[in-house]
Amino acid sequence: MKKLITVLFVLALFSITSAGEWHIETVDSGGGGGFVGIHTSLALNSSGNPHISYFELVEGSGNLRYAHWDGYSWQIEIVDSEGDVGRHTSIALDTSEFAHISYFDATIYDLKYARWTGSSWQIETVDSDGDVGWFTSLALDSSSYPHIAYHDWGNSSLKYARWDGSSWNIETVDSAGNVGWYTSLALDSSDRPHISNYSSGDGDLKYARWTDSIWQIQTVDLEGDVGLNSSLALDSSGYPHISYYDKTNGDLKYACWDGHEWANQTVDSEGNVGKESSLALDSSGHPHISYYDGTNDSLKYACWDGYSWQIETVDAPSPPDTWETGRYTSLALDSSDNPNISYCDYYLGDLKYAYRGDGPGVEGAEVFANVGDEGVLVGWRITGDIPAALRVLRTAGEGEPKDVFGSLDGVATRWLDRNVVPGESYTYWLEVVEADGTVSRFGPTEAVSIPGETFMLILDAAYPSPAREVVNFAYSLPADGRVVLAVYDLSGRRVATLVDGEQAAGRHEASWNCADTPSGVYLYRLETAAGSLTRRLVVSR
Repeated sequence: MKKLITVLFVLALFSITSAGEWHIETVDSGGGGGFVGIHTSLALNSSGNPHISYFELVEGSGNLRYAHWDGYSWQIEIVDSEGDVGRHTSIALDTSEFAHISYFDATIYDLKYARWTGSSWQIETVDSDGDVGWFTSLALDSSSYPHIAYHDWGNSSLKYARWDGSSWNIETVDSAGNVGWYTSLALDSSDRPHISNYSSGDGDLKYARWTDSIWQIQTVDLEGDVGLNSSLALDSSGYPHISYYDKTNGDLKYACWDGHEWANQTVDSEGNVGKESSLALDSSGHPHISYYDGTNDSLKYACWDGYSWQIETVDAPSPPDTWETGRYTSLALDSSDNPNISYCDYYLGDLKYAYRGDGPGVEGAEVFANVGDEGVLVGWRITGDIPAALRVLRTAGEGEPKDVFGSLDGVATRWLDRNVVPGESYTYWLEVVEADGTVSRFGPTEAVSIPGETFMLILDAAYPSPAREVVNFAYSLPADGRVVLAVYDLSGRRVATLVDGEQAAGRHEASWNCADTPSGVYLYRLETAAGSLTRRLVVSR
């Protein structure tokens, strides 16, 4: 089932100081009230545009979501919402640049697979034999057929499924101990599978490869409790390279096969680092690794330059208001070997994306405006680099253009002007501010006129958020009737009732003192005869 999410505007964190440095943005903040960005998986198309699969936790259940950049804006949709689905996602793009996604169905404990056909999502269950489908990893062969490695929880084993063009072929690869955790799959030039995984029973990093006749299984590292969150890539010789977490020492480690033996080394030991790593090899065969720094709650990145490891922090929280900024990382390199990383801001419950690379600056912009039920939706398409900031200007009648909102983040693609008067005519411009301070103005749009006043069912974002004491709510009602506005925790328990009674159509406001409420993520829901709306609120101490 395909559910397209309409994004009115993108609120993003964006940082850039010079060409070649990191650009950071928020892709999805869970417009339906969910907690998004868990178990991300990233792939780049031939234009270097990112495609991301990820899990959304909402009201004790879950959805599989998918976001891709179309060159102008993020397109976001729900791929599967039948039950608690979408954990342990893995994405790959075929030769038509259509997405294929493997994932776990936590309702019936099955391995599932979805692929985009060009017009709709085709979804199927691959394996339903017991509690299967944990820690999926997907790769496409030279015929664009899917291959999936995954963990069989019920039998504590590593399993592998491949599509042969007519049916799924499923087999157990390894069952010696509690194996198959944190799988990572890659196919060599002959489409033979290679799989890294963690043996929970022994605390070892393991590796399996198909030789055309048997599965050859090796223990790569057994020094302590090692091998969690493994990520595997093959070089031009078909030799495996693996990043993984050393739980005993709290380190990021890396192993590679040189044709004769495994060479293992510690990449980063500064604090508790290396969880949820993701590895890719550049055009020179050098490894690049994204990972989580648990000591500093940050996203880190390491790359081998041919002589030594270059390590940097990509995104960090701003204490005391945030934590766990760089969870569930997934790394891909573009055609220029620039790193691209999807990850979760666990404190805010957002999907984020970071990339590094040079660019030509802003080359142009198309600006347009359309009247809707909530006001005037102003949109734009920018060619060239993402700017540092944006400003929307407006004229009413024959007046001079004036800034009507203030600074917007450079990745924003739309802005809704709600402060309009029925019967008035408006024209809009866009000012683009680049990193070096250069300001360019684009427009104007065609003049738009506002019809008579009407109201839609709207629930605005609570403010402030994160909240510490009094938090304010605003909403619009399309008709008179009974209204309930309440706050819930993520388990679904009602924490506070703010409104419960009859109200007239129009705009309304409410407030809540959360000073005695524990820190965390909460949902607030507006219920009316016209429908219900839910949004997310963060309470912080």
